[in-house]
Amino acid sequence: MKVALVQDWFNANGGAEKVVAEMLEALSEDDVTLYALFDKFGPDARQSVLKGKRVRVSALQYVPFIRSIYRYFLPVMPWLMGRFNLRGYDLIVSTSHAVAKGFRADPSIPNICYCHTPLRPIWDMYDDYAATHTLGGSFLYRNFVQWLRRWDVATAGRVHHFIANSKHIQQRIQRSYGRDSVVIYPPVRTGMFELCTTPRQDFYMCPGRFVPYKKIDMVIRAFQRMPDKRLVLIGEGWGAAGFDEMLRGYPNIEWLGYRNDAEVISYMQQARACIFAAKEDFGIMCVETQACGTPVLALDYGGYKETVVDGVTGYLFPEQTEDAVIAAVRKMDEQPLTDHYAIRRNALRFSDDRFREEFTTFISKVLNGTPDAPVQQQETLSTFDNH
Repeated sequence: MKVALVQDWFNANGGAEKVVAEMLEALSEDDVTLYALFDKFGPDARQSVLKGKRVRVSALQYVPFIRSIYRYFLPVMPWLMGRFNLRGYDLIVSTSHAVAKGFRADPSIPNICYCHTPLRPIWDMYDDYAATHTLGGSFLYRNFVQWLRRWDVATAGRVHHFIANSKHIQQRIQRSYGRDSVVIYPPVRTGMFELCTTPRQDFYMCPGRFVPYKKIDMVIRAFQRMPDKRLVLIGEGWGAAGFDEMLRGYPNIEWLGYRNDAEVISYMQQARACIFAAKEDFGIMCVETQACGTPVLALDYGGYKETVVDGVTGYLFPEQTEDAVIAAVRKMDEQPLTDHYAIRRNALRFSDDRFREEFTTFISKVLNGTPDAPVQQQETLSTFDNH
């Protein structure tokens, strides 16, 4: 079977890229061609994620420093994605959090979109993005958003079947596009993030990509107000500008920058808890932490409400404020969560093996003309109590 697999771009090995890697595993016996606006993966990621496959790219591939400035090209991304004309395939699958479903194709070809989220800056997080954009309050910006919304809805009409990465996104797809979808949770490498049952050390950890919506700066300010609590930051990104200055004079906060998987896992296994303060649609790293048997402190929003069992595998805090983070840390100190086996059992509901099985089953149903049949339902934590 000839399959086209379309991704927005390949820039960093994050959650969307892990989904692509597992899709390629599930489609390993098929002839798969990859498309993306640009591919800036290094040799390691190209092998581990793309299985060595070449990616067909747009003109953005040749823009200097595109890895750092790609977000400024959003106004031309719909046009560039529309330049891909996918012909001669038996199946098209896109994984999208931006414009990946905007290609042109024969409408008779089955077209599946795995949606990480409808485009955040123009839908549910419009106010958040507009507030940080130089032109966010302007007539020009509002009109561009209205145009992009019309384009987004129009291209959603070309998709035959939507897969949502969580119930939260399932609801967002319905609100934005008026379309139904099936939930297949993203894959989590629960085999790599191994259970650790030893007592945790006396530090909290905040890992991930440092971009503004992750609210790392808010977590830093919270720990500036708790000099008796130690915070370890692991990650890097364009949102880290000014962090060096923020951390000066606060020896309880340590920023380690980029670390490889083995080092990240080691710190996760030792941390008292990991903190996730972003508005996430799913939040793979939060589940990876639980796979280590380590509890989490997470915002009571989106995917975290589906992946964290409050009071068992972590504590949910109600809002993105320093006070809410401080209260969650105090609660973890006073009522530590130490049932590491239960914490890991919860994470096993989201394994990469489970993803491949559900994705393959859904593809078979689409090709056989029965896509509305339910995909295997997610089990609850209690299902694993006797395992």
